[in-house]
Amino acid sequence: MMNYFLISYFLVGLVFAVFYDTWLIAFGVGGLSLLAYYSVKIALPDSSLYQYVLSAVLGIFMAQFIYQMHGLFEMHFFAFIGAILLITYQKWKLQIPMLIVVVVHHASLGYLQDIGFTKIYFTQLDYFGVQAFSIHILLSAVIFFICGLWAYQLKKFNEIHILQTIQMGELQKEAQLSIERKRNEEALENSNQQLRKSNLELENARYEADQANQAKSIFLATMSHEIRTPLNGVLGMAALLAETPLTNEQQMFTETITTCGETLINVINDILDFSKIESGNLELEREDFDLRQSIEDVLDIFGTKAAEIGLDLVYQIANNVPSQIVGDNLRLRQVLINLVGNAIKFTEHGEVCICVNLQETASDGTLALRFDVRDTGIGIPEDKLNRLFKAFSQVDSTTTRKYGGSGLGLAISEKLVKLMGGEINVKSQPDQGSTFSFTISTNKGTRVMVPYAYYSMTGQEGKRILIVDDNKTNRTILSRQFEYWKLQPVLAASGEEALAILSKNTEIDLVITDMQMPGMDGITLASLIREKYPHVPIILLSSVGEELKNDKRKLFVSILSKPIKQHILSKQVVNALQQRATAKEEKVSRNKLSIDFCKKFPFNILVAEDNQMNQHVIMHILQKMGYKPNLVKNGQEAVEAANERDYDLILMDMQMPVMDGLEATAVIRRTVVGHPVIIALTANAMETDEEACLNAGMDDYIPKPVKLEELMDKFEKWHLSIVER
Repeated sequence: MMNYFLISYFLVGLVFAVFYDTWLIAFGVGGLSLLAYYSVKIALPDSSLYQYVLSAVLGIFMAQFIYQMHGLFEMHFFAFIGAILLITYQKWKLQIPMLIVVVVHHASLGYLQDIGFTKIYFTQLDYFGVQAFSIHILLSAVIFFICGLWAYQLKKFNEIHILQTIQMGELQKEAQLSIERKRNEEALENSNQQLRKSNLELENARYEADQANQAKSIFLATMSHEIRTPLNGVLGMAALLAETPLTNEQQMFTETITTCGETLINVINDILDFSKIESGNLELEREDFDLRQSIEDVLDIFGTKAAEIGLDLVYQIANNVPSQIVGDNLRLRQVLINLVGNAIKFTEHGEVCICVNLQETASDGTLALRFDVRDTGIGIPEDKLNRLFKAFSQVDSTTTRKYGGSGLGLAISEKLVKLMGGEINVKSQPDQGSTFSFTISTNKGTRVMVPYAYYSMTGQEGKRILIVDDNKTNRTILSRQFEYWKLQPVLAASGEEALAILSKNTEIDLVITDMQMPGMDGITLASLIREKYPHVPIILLSSVGEELKNDKRKLFVSILSKPIKQHILSKQVVNALQQRATAKEEKVSRNKLSIDFCKKFPFNILVAEDNQMNQHVIMHILQKMGYKPNLVKNGQEAVEAANERDYDLILMDMQMPVMDGLEATAVIRRTVVGHPVIIALTANAMETDEEACLNAGMDDYIPKPVKLEELMDKFEKWHLSIVER
């Protein structure tokens, strides 16, 4: 609408120019006015500034028309028409720019005309005084005020109308909601009646199910007890019978009885576990345990069976996996036993490997560990994978199936893994083997436990170890372990390759060889090495049950049974390397006090002991080892000393006056910023006493009388722990 009015204003100016020959004013002033308006409107589309420019432009058009009409004051009506047009914007402030233009125009041009300037067409009157000026301005102000008030009232009216429309809509909506609410209440009441009826039926069904479940549990427990009782007699008598002189046939019968009885016990255990899980009565423990020891215990169970069929049992734990975790050790072992047992059952040659990796670490410290049990067995067809974790289900369910089993092992494993916060899955290809993978949610263990005796490789760094094994997985795992110990592994896949390496590199410090290898076995290889390199120690990796004659055993410094335990391997490697370095060096250093011991394992030591005789003994031993310990006589003094000075290790007696060792340890753990190693020295040697020390916050435990070798072992172990922090 404003576009039409502005163009009309411009055209009116052109019409006036025809009669009064004022084309320059019509095009100049009118054109600039249009340019000013449209420039602002286009440049600032989101602003209301163009409306104020429009107000001023309408006032300028009034001044233009008065000038073109040679001072015809009736042209004021164009200003009043503009004021009325601005009402459509419903903003009273838009009247102000036009009023300002009118005031400035009347004041300036009226003054100029009165003082005699020519070509100033403001009014056709001969004289335009202050009184006339005031009257004109007052009338204009009244008109602009009325128009502004009209715009303001129009805006208010529209706002009220909109508000009333909104309120009316809300009232209609509320009325509709009220009707709908009433309908819903009626429907809800009907639903509640149906729900109460259904709940009553469900409650009755649940009660009946609980009764049936309880009856099933009682039945299973009773049957388990009734079956175990005679089985205990069967297995016990079979064991006694095996100790008597028997013929080969009788021995076979006895072994068959034992095997069948143990199989039946395993089936009963599986059924009871499955029943507990199904009924929700199985609760998992949350205790600290050693993960490596747990896996090694599982592999120990199958060591003999694997040796009989020629399978390699190996495991690998990633370096970033904590050695001590929190969880249910028994149930984790149960899952691993099921998976490893299945792997061995369906694998005729090759290997079975357990791999443990850290999959994820959450912000709260929760760890997700991934376990992979890999075999090189017969594999599983893809269309049979969906049956694996179903209870009482077998991949081969025919009556002529080759492999036995209740079909509960994997079903129980899946449910146990879910209880441990993880998932289980399988990847397999026929004749290629299978990999069962599962995860558990756990935390790093914080409780101080008695760890494996770890044998330090200090002083052995850089020694070259020749690993001879035809199994690639074994070579890889041993290689990574030796690299972690800062030793240099050299790998050979056969005896011939090992001899070739030795012929080119005589700086091999130790040879570790497998017993069973194609072409050349471990004994033949060891005999050849002894002939050419008599000073190189050799360790044999042998299957469980393999017996060697004395002349063959002399070829090796030690023989390790597979699966290999890490702490046993570290001990034998250290012994072999030290034996080659200097004969009996380890024995002398272990059995004789030396002031050099403190240089190798430096500690700042505090001794808390109240008995004077015991003070003399322990202080004398420590001084002979090269240490300069501080002595306090009770727990209170120990707390004060630990807060005044940083100690690496505190030997703490349990029973002392003023404050005993347990209380003192608890206070130290709360108040001392550092974390000194605290080892209990006590004459209380019961298992409960050791547990009390560890629960109080102590790191280790040495019973009295103190054995020198045990004390040195503890120092060596905890020095390594401090270094690794």
